[in-house]
Amino acid sequence: MQELTFIPSEPERLFDVHGLQQVPGGVTCRSALGPWATGPDGRTAPGALGVLADEVSGYALMASLPEGSWSISTEIWIDVVGELPLSGALEACARPVQEGSFAVGRIRDEEGQVVVVCRQRGRAVARPEGLDLATVEAPAGTLRAPDLLSLLGLRAGAGAGVLPASPSLLNPRGMLHGGVSLAASDAMATLSRLDAGSTLPTTSIHIVHTRGIAEGAQLELRATTRHSGRTLWVTDVVGTVDGRTCTVATVTAQP
Repeated sequence: MQELTFIPSEPERLFDVHGLQQVPGGVTCRSALGPWATGPDGRTAPGALGVLADEVSGYALMASLPEGSWSISTEIWIDVVGELPLSGALEACARPVQEGSFAVGRIRDEEGQVVVVCRQRGRAVARPEGLDLATVEAPAGTLRAPDLLSLLGLRAGAGAGVLPASPSLLNPRGMLHGGVSLAASDAMATLSRLDAGSTLPTTSIHIVHTRGIAEGAQLELRATTRHSGRTLWVTDVVGTVDGRTCTVATVTAQP
């Protein structure tokens, strides 16, 4: 396994991801929930853990790659297996299962209970160039937004929304962070359910990244209900830029 170099990013600051550390067999990191993680339904949004899940599982994949390699997420899964608190500390850990391409992880609350299981499939690429690690500053402090929609800058309504790929939402390669697009997809699915009269909570999210989203792009997100029931709801959220599909997410909700 290569010795990891952790490169700070603005999404880490926004989503309060910190303490990235390489440990035997994998990677750990931490976060702390607050109002910023509140989804449109008033609950802590599972999507708000997207950056945490992407960072810990992505670096776990990188650890299994040759020295100097990087990884980009092609698919991310988040499955809620416990009650997400409105506030409090979270700790994430992940390990590679298939060298360089697949990792699994868990997120625990401050009581040590597993609340989320996450997975990631990634693709190996070269480490971002032009980064002088001696001068890269760690993001300082979490931006205190009142809720997740405000944190993202997501403009949404009637099953459709627009997420600007602003500098604060980019990964070190200068593209929209995979955990950010996951968070926005979850928010759009939740809004769509609420508009249809359902208060079921999100229980799983699976997102596929089909192409990168560059700084300044306008990611148009559209939610489509695939199944609507009293105890099970399935929503597809497709993200496009200039008519080209960039993200495809399936969001499931159930008690």
